[in-house]
This record gives sequence, C-alpha cells and structure tokens, in this order.
Amino acid sequence: MKIHSTFLAAAVLTALAAGPALGAQPLRAALGTDQVPAALVAAPLPAEDSERVPLAFAWALDPAQPLQAPGAYAAVSRSYWQQVDAAELQRGLDLPLTAPDAVIQVSPGAGARALPADALQVRDAAGRTSVARSVDARQLQDAGMAVSDGSSMLRTGASSAVGAYRLQSAQAQGRYVVQVLEPNSPVRLEVQASQAQVLAGGSVQLQARLLEDGANATQLAARRGSLGGEALLVAPDGRSWPQRLLRTTDGSLRAQVRIPAQASTVQGLWELQVFAQADGVLRDGKVAFAVAQPTARFSGQASPDTASRRVSLPLQVAAAGRYEARGTLYATGADGQLKPVAQAHAAAWFDGAGQGALVLPFDQAPLPAGFGAPYELRELQLQDQSRMAPIESRAQALRF
Repeated sequence: MKIHSTFLAAAVLTALAAGPALGAQPLRAALGTDQVPAALVAAPLPAEDSERVPLAFAWALDPAQPLQAPGAYAAVSRSYWQQVDAAELQRGLDLPLTAPDAVIQVSPGAGARALPADALQVRDAAGRTSVARSVDARQLQDAGMAVSDGSSMLRTGASSAVGAYRLQSAQAQGRYVVQVLEPNSPVRLEVQASQAQVLAGGSVQLQARLLEDGANATQLAARRGSLGGEALLVAPDGRSWPQRLLRTTDGSLRAQVRIPAQASTVQGLWELQVFAQADGVLRDGKVAFAVAQPTARFSGQASPDTASRRVSLPLQVAAAGRYEARGTLYATGADGQLKPVAQAHAAAWFDGAGQGALVLPFDQAPLPAGFGAPYELRELQLQDQSRMAPIESRAQALRF
C-alpha cells in the first residue's frame, strides 16, 4: 500500500513517514468507554471526491485549563407530533396541553389539501375558540423557517388554560403532520444515548425519562398514570427499525439497540426517535449519533520519541481512503501531576488494504515551562475522513 502525496515537500513527508523504530510499545488495553474495531471491512469509497493532500499539525494547550471530557449526548423535548388523516381532522383531533401559549403547526403530506390558518379551529374543553395568533407558510418561510408549502401555525396564547383541546378542519383532505410545542410546559422528555459513536454491528443503550418540574420520573409516572412509549432506529438512507422500550424501576424507559452490520452507504447521522406518553401527556424526542464501518484501526502498537514528543501510530487498513489520527499530549509538571499541553492531528491518503502509519507531531507545540516526561497520550482517535466516520477511540492510549 502507498500513501498518496500531491507534492514532495520534505516537511510533510517527514511528518507522515513511519520513521525509524523508536521503541515500539503496546497501546493500553481498551476501557469500557473506548471504541476499538474487532475486525475490518473493505467498504467502497463514496462517490464524492475525497481530499488526498497529507497534513500534520499541533498546537499548544494551557495546562492550567482542564479539558472537559466528552459526555453522552442528551436531548430535551417539550413537544410532540402525530400523523393524522383527513377523517381525524374533520371530526376533531384531541390535543392534550400542559401549559398556556402552546404552538400548533399543521403541515400537509404529499397530495394533501393545503389548510390555511383560517380553515383550522382550536377549541378548549368548553368549546371556546382558543387561537390568539395564526400565520401561514409564506410568513413562516419569510421568517427563515423551513416549512412545506401549505403549512399553518397557530398559537393558543398566554391566557389559555391547561387541559384538553381539539384541533379541527372541515376542509381536510389527505394526510397531515400535526406538531405541538409547549415551551412553557413543566413536563419534558429527556432522551440520551450511551455514546455519540458506534461501529456497525455494535450496540448503543437508549434511555428516555419523562420528567416534570419538581418531580422525578417515578413520581411523575405515579401521579400521571402508566408510563409507556416506543422507539425507532432510523438510518440516514431512511430505513428504520422499531425498538422495544422497557420500563425500569427508576421510572425511565430503556432499550439496548443493535446497529445493523450493513450500515447505510448514505453519509449522515443515525437517529433514535422516542415517543412517550403518560396519562395523556405526549412527548417525543430524538438523539443522533455516528455509525462507522471499521475500515481501519490502530495496530495496537505505538513508537513514541520522548525527546521530540512525536508519536508514530502504525495502522491496519482494509479500504482505500483518507485517515486521520488525533490525540492530546499530557506532560508532567513540577508538582508531579499530568496536565494537557498539546493537541495534534495527522491525516494522509492510503491507496488500499495494507499497513501504514500516521505520526502525531507534538514537537510543533512548545512545552510550557516546568513540564516534561513522563508523558501520556490521551483521547486518541482514528477517523475515516473519506466516509466521515469515527472508527477508533481510546481515552488513555500510551504512557512514555
């Protein structure tokens, strides 16, 4: 396998070469939060051209500023949506509202009749009209909102009461999406995935909690009745898989979601969508995460140079593409404590299956006064830039 270069600049070639052996040593064993491919696959290249120019650089960090560890991504929702047909809108769709000043958006599906705002009615439990303001698609689009033609938005107003409302239109024909946003609601849905990236064929844990201001999930479920819901795994190409949500003793909903081994060839993030309800209160939310085909991995060895602080990282590559290594160097201060002092990136094009190496050039970033060996390489990552996929990650990779 060859590393492609469009020019022969000596500095760049030096940065990307594997270099002489500097005392190879194994990377640390993977931790529970690390992502390490067990086997590699020869995935095809995307149709779009990928950058092939090699690159390597580093910059200094302030050791007095601790780095924030990446956490699992969570989403908070005070909204819900439903797909309804014309018959439901003609006879009246029940909308439970838990706070004043709710926003209701109605969008026509393919082939459905557009419903202007004056063709929609929202009434409270006593039958009183409860629309304080309404706007149509043109007004929303002029305001920068990406809504489909024929959409309308209604607002119940600050004086509206909590309770059951009914949305109705005698002119409905076809199918519609009804979205309800309650920005002032005390009830929210929190959706969290256990990780922001996963390998194809792996799994991710999903947790959903329906919470109310001043109450925990168990108290909310007890006060509002049975808590339930469903989830959907959605690929970037539109494929979807229903997921079973199980209620736990703490009142949350959980699912262990298995990612298909044949990941989507369409680039983009995957989503876990959750639809929850308790005693008529509806909420939906979603979290996004990256799924990667394991097209390469670190060999498990590294060759650090203590004098220059350069770290050579051999790779095993199964598919042509541009791969990038990145990591953070920690150095020992006068107090004997390890602190972050530099970050480095290195990327190059690999023509096909075989062996190679990327070198993190921490020597480009000067050490702060009073810092030196021993060093630690942390937050080591391997990215498949051609497929926009995070392949491998190690929280603590090497000490030298």
